[in-house]
Order: sequence, then structure tokens, then C-alpha cells
Amino acid sequence: MAMKLAALLAQPALRLAVRCPGGEDALAAVVQWVHQSELSDSTLFTEPGEILLTTGSHLPDPATVSAAELTEACRDYVRRLNDSHVVGLGFGVGVHHDTSPAPLVAAAYEFGLPLFEIPYEIPFSAVIKAVSKSLSDSEHAYLRRTNSAQRRLITAVGRPQVQLSVARSTAQIIGGWAALTDPKGQVLVASPGAPVSAAEAAAASHLSCGQQVSFPAPNSGKVCAHSVMNGDGGLLAILITAAEAELDPLAISTSMLAANLLGIHLSVSERLEGVLAGLRAPLMREVLAGRTEMARQFAGSLWPKLPREPLALSCLSGPAEVLAAITPEMPAVWGQVDDRLWVVTNAGHVRALSAAAARQPQVSFGSAPAESWDGLPAAKHRTLNALLAGRAGGLDLLDLLPPEQALAFAHARLGDLLLTENAELRETVRCWADCDGSFDRTATTLNVHRHTVRRRLQRVEEILGVGLEEARLRRELWFACQVIERNAQASLPSTAGGSAA
Repeated sequence: MAMKLAALLAQPALRLAVRCPGGEDALAAVVQWVHQSELSDSTLFTEPGEILLTTGSHLPDPATVSAAELTEACRDYVRRLNDSHVVGLGFGVGVHHDTSPAPLVAAAYEFGLPLFEIPYEIPFSAVIKAVSKSLSDSEHAYLRRTNSAQRRLITAVGRPQVQLSVARSTAQIIGGWAALTDPKGQVLVASPGAPVSAAEAAAASHLSCGQQVSFPAPNSGKVCAHSVMNGDGGLLAILITAAEAELDPLAISTSMLAANLLGIHLSVSERLEGVLAGLRAPLMREVLAGRTEMARQFAGSLWPKLPREPLALSCLSGPAEVLAAITPEMPAVWGQVDDRLWVVTNAGHVRALSAAAARQPQVSFGSAPAESWDGLPAAKHRTLNALLAGRAGGLDLLDLLPPEQALAFAHARLGDLLLTENAELRETVRCWADCDGSFDRTATTLNVHRHTVRRRLQRVEEILGVGLEEARLRRELWFACQVIERNAQASLPSTAGGSAA
């Protein structure tokens, strides 16, 4: 901490004598620097927070001026120093004046400027050195505290539950509390004793101001909000820090470092989670089909721990961003398939998973017992029925049909349209069926001329050996295209399995 004026005056080696203590709390002012000047007007060379030292050589000689003129000169001198926010005036006695002139002392009292005398035996340099040493010690102490804070935060990033660990360490360093919210301002983690409502209010104020760092009202000096950003400038979270006293520079820099470390952690975690989600999805599809060997082999890398039998299969349906944020806290195998989150857990953990899903907005939940890994394919349809019973799962016909039978129907109905060279014709049929048989809407969607659509559909009729006028056939073609799109991971055949007659 920088030296206060009272601490300087209290140093016994300097033997400074206070002639005027100044106004209220004047002695508590922080001394930024000390310099000497014998000018009658030193305002151009002084800055706020400084002490001015003088021997009074610029003051009028009492033998040559009247008392009124001396009083006015001293009053103007002190007024200018006070206006320039000098925190104290040191008067060296024994050079030009044996003691501080009475008019000078009176002016100091009038303007509330601390005035102290420096004995003849004490050089001004001693006072300057005392302040300089204090500033140097304060800077070294600040660097040590900053270094310690940095080490503690970096250590916190290496612990489990990184977000909570960083929030706790930040709160301990600043002597207050810390909370991390999501980009919408909802608290994710908080240090012990952190007021959630106050943290969310501060986050809302921060979001409204549009700045990366803000000091939300009403306690703007005691609360600080930092945006936690990724490398692309996207908002990942908001770090709120606060203390009972006004946050000092160390507390603010600690909060800034914590926000930066969290930004790095969340960015890396976000990218890693994206990669893991991309790996989990195809393996989860294999699990639902009854092929569990590969998923169980990679369990330690993609899922922390495999669930024990008896098993249960659960399905969660809802907004993609909400499903992506759900991570089962129990031993489980999970992954998104067909825009739904599928989770294999021990049967005893279904209630906890259902409760977690219920806390998420717009998420529906269905579950069914599977007993063993081999029972998962059959459990899939019971799980979808349970999801449908909730009347919020957004199921469609494809969910209610066994995948193998649906795919066999699609191959039989589309025939040679599944050949790679007929991909354009197949897409035209899908779009045409989706547009309820309208040539104009199909042409607009595909960005081609309506006559092009007609010629392609005539070619489709030749390949399939059917007429496309029937509404039933149009619905069947649409359904077949949906099945192929849903099973896009399956390889298209090099030769068709047959044509529909």
C-alpha cells in the first residue's frame, strides 16, 4: 500500500512538526510523490497527490511589506496549492525563516491544507527518499501479491471442476465473492456465500451496457463484471466479482486474469466437446442398433464410466443448444442421434436423469427398461412411445417404425433412383413430393425452370415404371426419401435392389 501523509509525518527519523493538520481526513491522503519548488506559483509543476517542499524564499520579506500584503501573498500561495490538489506543504525552517510565518499557518487552516515543518538538520532529500522507498516497497509488495494471485489462479485451472475452482480462488484473493454466469446472465457456479440474485442482477446490467468490463450500479466501486470471450470474440460467460470494500487494482487485475483463464478453458472445452459429440453420435447410433462393442471399447475416452446392468434407455427431445449442454452426472453412455439425446444408464439412475431434464426449458423425456446391452434395440421403440406419451417429444412416423423395415421399403420404392448418378433425380422427387406435387414451387426451391422439373420427373417415371399422378404414390415417395435422409450414414448401393412396379 502506498504511504499516507500521516505515516510520513510519524517517521521519527525525520522529526517533522505538524503546524496544521489540514481538513477532515487530510492526513489519510496517499502521497504520490514529493518535490521541491521555490516558485511563488508552482501549480504548473505540481500534480494531485504530491507534497511540495519549500524554504519560503519566494515569500515577501516582512520588513519590506505590510502585514496585509504578506497575509494576502501567503493566502494566494496556499490557495493555488490547494486548487492543484497538493496533499501537503513541507516548510524548511532555519534557512530563510526560523519558523513558519503566521500568515502561512493561518492560510493553511483556512484552506485545510496540511502544513509541517522540516528541521534545518534534515535535508529535503531525506523526505523524498522516505516517500520513494515507500513507493518502491509498495510496488514490490503489489508485484508479489500479483504473482501469488496468478499462481493460485493457474493452479485452480488445473483442478477438477475448473469453473468452480477459479471462482473460489478469485473470491479468496479479493476477499469477497465471485460468480460465473452463462451468456444470458444465469449463474452457473459461485463461490461460497455469493448472493445469486445480486450476481444475476450485475450480469444483466453488464449485458445492457455492451462493454467488456463494467462496474454495475448501485455499488459500482465494489462490483466488477468481466465478459469471458472466446478467440472469435463470442461471449462464453460473465464473471462477477465483488467485495465489501471498494475493489483495488489488484482485485480488478485478478478478476481480469480469472476471466481470461476461464475464456481459454471454456474455448478449449467447447471445441473438445464438439469433437467428442461428433464421435459419440455414430457410436450411439450403433448402440441403438444393438452393436455395442465399439462404444464399450472407447468408453474411457468418450464417456467417463460405463453403467452397470440392469440398464435403462432414455431419450430427451428439445432445442439443440439445450440438449448439447446436458451432460449426465452418473455413469452413462450418451449421444445425439436424429436431433435427440439418447442416454444409457443404470435403471436406478432414471429418476435423477428425469429430474435433470425437467429443469431444462422445452425438454421432454421418455425412458424404458432395457435390462442388458442386447436389449437396447427393443427398448428404443418403448422409449419413443414413452416420449410420445409425454405429448412433447415431437415424434414422427419414422420414429415408430423399425429402421430395417423402413429402409427396406425405401429401397424398394426408390429403386434405381438410389444410384449415385441419379442423385439429382432423387432430390427432385423429394422436393416435388415435399411441395405437394407443385411444379412451380419445386422449380423455385431448386432454382431451376419448371420445364426442367417436368423433364426430370418424366425420367423418374421411366426409371420406376410408374405414373406420378397418384397422390398415394407421391406420399410413398416422400416417405421413402425421408427414410433415406434419416439413414444418410448408410452407404448407397452400387446397384438397386429392384424397381417398384
